[in-house]
Parts: sequence; C-alpha cells; structure tokens
Amino acid sequence: MAAFDEGQALVLWCTAMSDLRQAAVAGRWTDRLERAASRVRAGGSALDACRQFDLLDAESAEPTRSAGTPDRMPVYPGTRSPRPPRTGRGEYSCPRKVCMRHDHRDDNGHPPVCALFDNEPMLPTGATP
Repeated sequence: MAAFDEGQALVLWCTAMSDLRQAAVAGRWTDRLERAASRVRAGGSALDACRQFDLLDAESAEPTRSAGTPDRMPVYPGTRSPRPPRTGRGEYSCPRKVCMRHDHRDDNGHPPVCALFDNEPMLPTGATP
C-alpha cells in the first residue's frame, strides 16, 4: 500500500476526530488533542497529527486502522445503511474545501457535519446517487 499523503491524512483525521474526542475525555488528554486539531485547522500537517495519535504508523505512514481504499476514504461517522436516505439525496463535501471527504445525509435526513471544523455542516456537491 502506498504511503498516505496530506490529503488522505486529513480525511483520516476528520473521520477519526469524534472517536478521538471521546477517548480524550476518558483519558484526560483533551487539551493535547484540541491543540493538535487547532494546528490542523490552521493548515498544519494532518500527517503529523495522525502519527501523534497513532492513526498512522510513524515509520511507514500507512494507516494503523482499516481505512478503506486509498482513492475513497471511509465516511464519518461510519457506513450508513445500504439503502438510500429517506430524506434528501446527494453527496456532501468538506465545508472548508480542504479535504476530499464525502458523505451522505443520515437516515433521519440530517446533513453530515465536519468534526474537524467544530461540526460545521458539510456542503452539498450537487452529485446524486
């Protein structure tokens, strides 16, 4: 598997952010996580942040967790039902247009949010399934 680039690392970081925040609260390292998230939001290296929190192997820059195919990263917060959403259609993308993450509305029709940018709603791409 080819090493992750910054764009793929940013998608992985955003995808993992919710779980990282829950673990940080339980482990009392929220300040450390939020400092790293602030650096990434400000344009810092997502690769470095992923390595810092063991999302990527420090030596090989390969994911330490299943990340799907390199060309299409998993969606946050996880795979939805295989059926189309009941309300709303189409894909959504990063609200700041800094990563290549795509997602769909949930089963209740709520648009996806970006965990990295303080739960900002993701933007419709105009693409429909």
